[in-house]
Amino acid sequence: MDVIETLSLRGRTTYIDLIEPLEEGVAEVLIADEDGVLLHVQDTAYVATLFNPEAADTFAEAVPTSKGPISVHAGPLVSAFKERGLTDPLECMQAVYPSTQLLVEDESIIIRPLMDRDLPVVLQHYKLVDEAYILERFQAGVMIAAEIDGNLAGFMGRHIECSMGMLEVLPQYRRRHVGEALERTYINHLLSQDITPYCHVVAGNTASLSLQRKLGLEVSAELVYWFN
Repeated sequence: MDVIETLSLRGRTTYIDLIEPLEEGVAEVLIADEDGVLLHVQDTAYVATLFNPEAADTFAEAVPTSKGPISVHAGPLVSAFKERGLTDPLECMQAVYPSTQLLVEDESIIIRPLMDRDLPVVLQHYKLVDEAYILERFQAGVMIAAEIDGNLAGFMGRHIECSMGMLEVLPQYRRRHVGEALERTYINHLLSQDITPYCHVVAGNTASLSLQRKLGLEVSAELVYWFN
């Protein structure tokens, strides 16, 4: 079974969270058959989609629920993990940049790599993940920063499972298109490496969803759910 081809035929936008780690060679295939696909990405995150609802228990049993984040597509697999004690998943929409066309970048805002001196501010303002994860992403070299008048104005990066994220604009710099400038630069950076840019938008975050659509990203109709 050619996993990438199978998923692409079912919809690249819908399954980019499984396709991209496979294309980059950072995912181990744990299950890939007519029932669905389960990946272990960079020895950390588990990502799964189910084609056969009756296989939900089999897939859930294949994932150690006490280790690492787990992302599953909408359907019975969500309930299967809840039954195993995982609660309050983060409901997200998936947005994918479908083109190879580079975006015009905002030259009025300096975009640079995140630096050691920025970390205290980053750790103070970004609370969706723990400190250890942010430090690991920083050390992996995937974090960038926006600078205005010599000050840190915002930052973003790339999650371990290959999605763009951790986008945060400091309160005093909001409504100045800082987030847009960061994402434009990051999309271009990924395109230069022949990588498909995509991100997860927390359901209900209308501002982020509007930004993705403004930048030309396509939004999947199928939700994904993050546990742990």
